[in-house]
Amino acid sequence: MYKALLVVPFLLLASVPALAKPHDVFPVSCDVLWTAVKDTLGNPNDYRVLSMSDSAQKASFIVMGELKPFTDTIELIPAEGGCAMKLKIVQIGSDDSDERIFRKHLGKDLAKLQAAQPAKPTEAAKPAGQ
Repeated sequence: MYKALLVVPFLLLASVPALAKPHDVFPVSCDVLWTAVKDTLGNPNDYRVLSMSDSAQKASFIVMGELKPFTDTIELIPAEGGCAMKLKIVQIGSDDSDERIFRKHLGKDLAKLQAAQPAKPTEAAKPAGQ
């Protein structure tokens, strides 16, 4: 009986990596996503950038308005079919509002960039009768 009670916590502990949140993968190039990240972090009312590397596509920043500021990070990694975003926003407590707000701002900036890009040409129409 006691052995069974000891085994259960170890099985749960082994399953923690499987429950971890995967990286976000966006169906755009990392250059496009990096431009959206820079636009998002460029708002001085929301974020203060500590360091930013265009070549490595990494940034460290602080969320403004926090009582205790933490250094948050974002990194973009090319992935199959798009770009993976590795985001780490530290916030005390179970409330993840800073992360949700960052993702919302990033989504809006990415949508603006995609709307500004010219539409991709579709297959040329064939003349009638051919």
